[in-house]
Amino acid sequence: MKYLYHSIVLSIFFSFITTEVKAQNTTKRIHGQVLFENKTAIPYANILLVGANLQTQTDLQGKFTLTTNSSKSDTLKVTYMGMKTENRILNLQQNKDVELLFILSDESVEIDEVKVYKTSANRAAKNETIKAEIVDTKAVQGQAATLVELMNQSAGVRIRQTGGLGANTNIMLNGFQGKAIKIFKDGIPTDYLGNAFNISAIPINMLERVEVFKGVLPANLGADALGGAVNMVSRADQQRYLALSYEISSFNTHRISANLLYNTPNQKVFWGLNSFYNYSDNNYDVTAGVPDQETANVIPTRVKLFHNTYKQIYGEIFAGFHNLSWADEFRVGLTSFYIKRDNQFAALMEKPYGASYNEQYTPVIPTIRYKKKFLEDRLDVDQFLVYSKINSLHDDTLVGFYDWFGNYHDPINENQRGESGNASLLDVWFTNFTSRTGANYTISGSHNITFNVIYNAYSRNGKDPYGAKSAGENPVDLQSLPADYNKAVATLGLNSVLMEEKLRNTFQVKFYYADMVGQEVDINTAMLKAATTKTNVSTLGVAESLKYDWTRQTFMRISGELATRLPEQSEILGDGSFALSNFSLKPERSMNGNIGFGTGKQGLFDLELNAFYRITKDLIHSVPVNLIYTQNVNVEQVRGIGLEADLHVTPISWLRLNGNFTYQDFRLYHVENPLIRYLEGARLRNMPFFFANLGVDVHFSKIFNKQDQLKMYWNMGYVHQYYLDYIPKNTEPDGFLGLWGKAKVNAPNIIPTQTIQSAGVLWTPWNSRLLSVNFECKNIFDKTIYDNFRVQNAGRSFHLKLNYILKY
Repeated sequence: MKYLYHSIVLSIFFSFITTEVKAQNTTKRIHGQVLFENKTAIPYANILLVGANLQTQTDLQGKFTLTTNSSKSDTLKVTYMGMKTENRILNLQQNKDVELLFILSDESVEIDEVKVYKTSANRAAKNETIKAEIVDTKAVQGQAATLVELMNQSAGVRIRQTGGLGANTNIMLNGFQGKAIKIFKDGIPTDYLGNAFNISAIPINMLERVEVFKGVLPANLGADALGGAVNMVSRADQQRYLALSYEISSFNTHRISANLLYNTPNQKVFWGLNSFYNYSDNNYDVTAGVPDQETANVIPTRVKLFHNTYKQIYGEIFAGFHNLSWADEFRVGLTSFYIKRDNQFAALMEKPYGASYNEQYTPVIPTIRYKKKFLEDRLDVDQFLVYSKINSLHDDTLVGFYDWFGNYHDPINENQRGESGNASLLDVWFTNFTSRTGANYTISGSHNITFNVIYNAYSRNGKDPYGAKSAGENPVDLQSLPADYNKAVATLGLNSVLMEEKLRNTFQVKFYYADMVGQEVDINTAMLKAATTKTNVSTLGVAESLKYDWTRQTFMRISGELATRLPEQSEILGDGSFALSNFSLKPERSMNGNIGFGTGKQGLFDLELNAFYRITKDLIHSVPVNLIYTQNVNVEQVRGIGLEADLHVTPISWLRLNGNFTYQDFRLYHVENPLIRYLEGARLRNMPFFFANLGVDVHFSKIFNKQDQLKMYWNMGYVHQYYLDYIPKNTEPDGFLGLWGKAKVNAPNIIPTQTIQSAGVLWTPWNSRLLSVNFECKNIFDKTIYDNFRVQNAGRSFHLKLNYILKY
């Protein structure tokens, strides 16, 4: 009997204990301004009156106001990313208002390498060794922005989607894409969360920031990423708060998030909730190839998607302790989620589906995290453990078919089942155990050692009554075959600060190991092999990163890496269906080089130029082996260069400008297959090679009252035309860098040039910014957006978002 789970109901009950505080006879006002050293205002600096536990942020002019009834001395703490923390002891015994001026200077200690996108931590980027782009999601939480949109506005980053909200994504960083890019949540690989933390669906209100590393990774991440990584950092608020957001937009889209954190007054015990709900019909218009009923000719026709609904429920509750004798932090979490996505079409949008769908859910995922400093705070240990078991269901069993107008038709062949042509009722459980052990030891004021080990144990167990089976008298469901995969990546890094902190260096050594157990199918006979196959791979990698500060305002970075990506479980063991196993699959290997230069004046402008070089061997690629099956093999070798530039300008306090461009030239080389040798030097298929962004933010205050703030913003993204499939080098445009002229290929193989513009307005009625209202129009001119494999995304859409934060 088949058990199907169609919904998850997660009920969270919590209560607030409120304390009545007797008002004093007088109320004092603490107000002032926070500035950079060049006397420009610092917006969004954090202001905390420690004893009274009162908190606010500066406005766009760097000004702040707090009111208190306290009559005792207290400490006012001012913090801002990349700048030194300032503390002032205030005498509140006198019944007088207090006016203050803070001028923050550059932070002098080493922190995680950061380059801030469109907001405030530009100086922090100057102090680090390993290059990263930082998407400061916290600064734009009031906007109806998706994480994909924010990341696509960064230099060197391009994310393509195969549809609307909740669609699959393909991340591209400096020429690498797909599984070569690893995704992390708070430094932990997100494999244990399945599709729950899909970049296209995760609300930005859940996150503090997103770190995008291109090339060399910090040792504390330490995974087998070939070309980079994306680390999503959860909200880091330390005070008690309740944050709510609701967004409604075109295509019947609704997005709700709720985040709660409670700390006891002594900051020893904490608990909280992170949750969100996504729903969209995704019923936007596309141009589809519709067959003419009389001539059978395919005619491009404008139609509305009708079976493209996406629904997701996610909830995580957590609790723990801070600053105890046996732990600096001990945290336990429980996560549950449910996802259902209708399949409107296959990968290339060639024909419509009207009944096929996917579901994924887990009843509960337990996590444990432990942090503790030892040896007089010289040794810092961070241990994370998680065990997850996720069920995935794929239903494609319809007898009959739908047309692009949503009309059902009886089958031409009554024995045919499944809209894709291959019926499936796949029901599979994926089990994942992850252990991440991190340690940092301070040798001296100039040197520290970082050690990180990530161990993953995967297994798959499932069935598909309509799926592929082995040949012979007793056919076996390929989904039921054993499929186990264990992987470990260990990283040892030495970080050094030399020459009076002008020179910073990070050297890393990595060890990769994986072993696989499974049962193979003979490609020629389609029979199961008699014996279970076992194999293992191991290899080493090294990385070097160096940064030198020429002056306080200028710096240069150089890095190089011999990187390895171990094959994924599905690539070696197959999917138990039509993707066969390949136990001889070798890891992908790449030699990466990066050089960058940066200059700028805090608060005025910030410019960075970066160049990169990649040479990759044994690229893993799926190829057909007969009319039925596919298999992952090592086929392609790729090399290329790229250049990116990123500029942020703040000519006056209320105006911010930013722009960037990326050019990358990645091509096949040493093509060994004589049948495709004519593609020697061809650009990589389905990969943009030039894209750029422009943005303008305008800020005003005191528009409708004495406390409100108004932000208006406009963004434009440009992607130059690129090619769906490989084309010979001699058929490319003859113009400079291939950016001018006309390609000598058929139009269907060209993904056309796209220019997309969006604009919005964000209003916050009060200085505290606890409530905000945002209206945004995306794709203002309703341009056709061709994305991954020429799949069309939504046209013009309108968005309204309400954001509220209660701090108590």
